[in-house]
Amino acid sequence: MKVVLISGHDALSDRKTGFHFWADILDKRGVEVDFITVGSSPLSLIKKNSKVLKPPFNEWVKITDHLRKYTWMPIFHPMNFNNKFLNFLSWPVFQFYPHLMPDELLSSVKNADLFIVESGSGPMLVPKLAKINPRAKFIYNPSDRADVVPFHPIISKKSDEALPYFSMIRLNSAAVEQDFPKDAPTKYIPQAIDKTLFDTPHKNPYKSARNAISIGDMLFDQDAVSTLAENFPDWTFHLFGKQARLTQPLPNVIEYGEKPFEKLVPYLQHADIGLAPYSNSKDAGYLSQSSLKLVQYTYCRLPIVTPGFAAKGRAHAFAYNPDAPETLIAAFREAMVLDRNAIDRSEVQNWDNVIDKMLTVMG
Repeated sequence: MKVVLISGHDALSDRKTGFHFWADILDKRGVEVDFITVGSSPLSLIKKNSKVLKPPFNEWVKITDHLRKYTWMPIFHPMNFNNKFLNFLSWPVFQFYPHLMPDELLSSVKNADLFIVESGSGPMLVPKLAKINPRAKFIYNPSDRADVVPFHPIISKKSDEALPYFSMIRLNSAAVEQDFPKDAPTKYIPQAIDKTLFDTPHKNPYKSARNAISIGDMLFDQDAVSTLAENFPDWTFHLFGKQARLTQPLPNVIEYGEKPFEKLVPYLQHADIGLAPYSNSKDAGYLSQSSLKLVQYTYCRLPIVTPGFAAKGRAHAFAYNPDAPETLIAAFREAMVLDRNAIDRSEVQNWDNVIDKMLTVMG
């Protein structure tokens, strides 16, 4: 069996997503895995938050006996210019994106049995991949809504056109089912963790008591962190993520930048409160189920402080209104006194369960 994973992340990225864990699991099972990184080009260097890609580019790199990666770096990719006129002008050019795939890449995936494709540029490539490999099956794994993580408009259009090619659409949040046609083959399979990593004891990395942790920088609300740090000076706030930073540094806020996931685990295990300081977004309610950090916080039995739209379904999540600082302070006070032993983590799955459910559905 051969599985091709198509993602916007590099296979060797320090930042781990579900695709990285799936690759490791399949690799250990002896499945042949090709991890292909798409959605980047020299144009990426123009963007402030360009992805961290691991060279070499445009060639196969062996990682293990069963796992290899290909970081595709064509001359251009469909990037969002955040300007309607520029997006309009670039549309005809970006339509040629699938035709830039090199023969070396295409010939290598002709014998694949299954493609698992992440949202972003990946779905644009599916019709061409299906044409050269008509017997293969395709799973779509939309990670985020386009209104929350905006792509170039052509990506939304081409992703809709690619839907008939997918035998399954794996949803990481039941809330996004309404984004797809009623007859679409959607299936909600919750997010998971690598329990082996979290069950392994690690030394406490904190130098003092009372530590709150925030991991990731998606929709990061620095004002929320500043408010908490100023109102709780006896607490230390630990921020992990490339853009998880404050404009005005505070003495009890430590910024680590982006760190390898394995190095985050001890901080999660020994923290006292988990923060998910999302900025206000009307379409971000799906994060209550899709956010990996909320799952990780739950497994580590951390009280969670997060906006109301991301707190649904978790009794240990204390909600606040991003536009009302007093509610944030109140939520943090409630989290401080929660009995952590009462936090139910029985529904947290392992990544093996996610892979097994997807493969079962696909037969």
